[in-house]
Amino acid sequence: MDSMNEAQEQLIRRTIRLHFGQSAAKGILLPLKEGMTNDSFLFTADGKKYIFRCNGEGTERLIDRENEKAVYELLSATGITERIVALSTQPGYKISRYYEHSHVCDPHNAEEVASCMAALRSFHERRLRGVKVFDPFAELLFYETLMPAEARRGSTYIAVRERVLSLRSFVAPFLAEAATLCHIDAVSDNFLFVEGRERPYLIDWEYAGLSDPLIDIAMFAIYADYCEEETEQLIAAYFPEGFDALLRARVHTYMAVGGLLWYDWSVYKSSLGVTFGSYEENQFRFAKEYAVKARKEWEML
Repeated sequence: MDSMNEAQEQLIRRTIRLHFGQSAAKGILLPLKEGMTNDSFLFTADGKKYIFRCNGEGTERLIDRENEKAVYELLSATGITERIVALSTQPGYKISRYYEHSHVCDPHNAEEVASCMAALRSFHERRLRGVKVFDPFAELLFYETLMPAEARRGSTYIAVRERVLSLRSFVAPFLAEAATLCHIDAVSDNFLFVEGRERPYLIDWEYAGLSDPLIDIAMFAIYADYCEEETEQLIAAYFPEGFDALLRARVHTYMAVGGLLWYDWSVYKSSLGVTFGSYEENQFRFAKEYAVKARKEWEML
């Protein structure tokens, strides 16, 4: 991670002083692993460690901070997420507790993945509501408006986009009927295992909204770059009682639209000078392959 600029450092120290006092504000700010949406820094106050999250480049156009605040208020009594000390909608910072002896999910550890899917399903079954809707197709069309125009004009992109959007009618009833709070960015990096706690925390709810719960399974799969067999095992971990072809087709549909959604997101971030290497092309590959796969599955039902 590049070192923070002077304005960013002043904001962080001023905010820490507001919540923890002058001594904490003068302490060391240690950059953590750079997130894809934001930057985070570790600091200490009264002998305890905290994480300060700052907005990343272009974030103000991607994240609805008022909705994020509403989500965290919904989650405050559930014990599902990390402890939040402070959350600001303007300019959008977050201060949360730092957990010692913790690690994020290893997407290739079957036991950890099963634990994550159990936690995810338990969360979905609470059927929390009261925040904005997340329709992946509508978000896809919005992200396209942020992309450089030339990125939308290629014949391959146009063809994949058309196939992805043709899936919208198949899942429209599920998006409407199963509207419950979903994480949307339920990737392995956002499941935090803490020593002494049975289930992982599900952290970082910036993109959360009301949607079809199966979208969260799809997002885990495409971020982990799962092959079809690994995806099948992932769905089985969420549905240990078994699942049918309809459920599989829904997950595959969200993998297709999710792939194109995060590809567009990556292209937008790249236009601002923030790049993610193979992640961008991997997401486009998921869109291309799963749009075809999901279409065939729907037609066979």
